[in-house]
Amino acid sequence: MDLPVQIIWQGIINGLALGWIYVLMALGLTLIFGIMHIMQFAHGEIYMIGAYVVYYLTASFKLPLVMATALSMVIMAGGGLILERFLFRPLKDDRLSAVVATTGLTLILQSGAVAVFGLYERSIPMLARGPFKLMGLSVPKDRLVAVVVAVILSLCLYIFLKSTKYGQAMVASAQNAEGAILQGISPDKMAAMAMAIGCALAAAGGTLAGSLFALSPFMGLPPLVKGMTIIVIGGMGSLPGAFMAGMILGLIDGLVPILFGHAWAALGPLLMVILILTIKPQGFFGHAE
Repeated sequence: MDLPVQIIWQGIINGLALGWIYVLMALGLTLIFGIMHIMQFAHGEIYMIGAYVVYYLTASFKLPLVMATALSMVIMAGGGLILERFLFRPLKDDRLSAVVATTGLTLILQSGAVAVFGLYERSIPMLARGPFKLMGLSVPKDRLVAVVVAVILSLCLYIFLKSTKYGQAMVASAQNAEGAILQGISPDKMAAMAMAIGCALAAAGGTLAGSLFALSPFMGLPPLVKGMTIIVIGGMGSLPGAFMAGMILGLIDGLVPILFGHAWAALGPLLMVILILTIKPQGFFGHAE
């Protein structure tokens, strides 16, 4: 099969953009799980609602895309605080009930989105228009902007966790909750911050995806699955692992359909997860318990 170089190049660019969107999802999921020990199955719906907030802010209120995205992140962070305080905090000692609650929340938010937004697809304004030339090949500007925005947000989270007092407190809570409490770190405050940051990152990821592709009430499930797959491959709580696994999954989604067909693109990550769970259950960069 002799494919034009431009098609392969387009697949790589699309894969990198998808990979970084998946990374934003995975970072939020791993942050929430690391602090709260709850797998937030409704995280995909937060991603979806954040994208719809941007759509209405740009379509109805004519706000610039950058301002609408920032507001959406703030709004979804506020929603995360509400969820943590009134839904997850009362269930923090009952993980089975928390799983049931997140599953029910997924169905509620998805059904509500269908009722409010309808089933037909919508679109967010493009991040950038037109292509530019790189080494004689055409690169869509919107894909490049998506990668840059996702990288900046990921680096901001990394710097926050490594260099600030609250970030280091969150890391301490994730690594040793009892020891963090003895140091005067409030687990409830850390859980609230984790939910707020995770929801804000999900809103940003949804906005990038909605601008590159389209919005629908069911757009949250695929990136949620990808985010969970990234956690398995890269290792729970590992930022380098999330970056590496996100790029792998993104390139699989971008290149494998072109080279081998969509069936192999769907099977590839599943086979990889099975292999890693068999050989190294903690993931590439995770630590054995």
